[in-house]
Amino acid sequence: MAQIEEGENMQTTFLSKLKEQSFTIILMIAGLYYQNMIFNEQLERYTTLVNQKQLYIDKIVEDERTRFISREQYLMQQRDSFIEILKEKRDANQ
Repeated sequence: MAQIEEGENMQTTFLSKLKEQSFTIILMIAGLYYQNMIFNEQLERYTTLVNQKQLYIDKIVEDERTRFISREQYLMQQRDSFIEILKEKRDANQ
């Protein structure tokens, strides 16, 4: 009879410890799941932010490129006009 009680007592102890550990494991899994959700949300937000900033940078670079090309064309026209004026003056003096 003592052996049966000892076996039942061990089973009861084992089950109670298993319940305690299961609850702890479930809490840990819930915590990890919550952290993963938060991490994924932040990752998505940062990815969106990086993409927006990259688009902004690309737009600024393209605007500057266009501005420099226009400026270069303007300066080349000015140079050509100046050369024409110098040629006309030279031809007038000869």
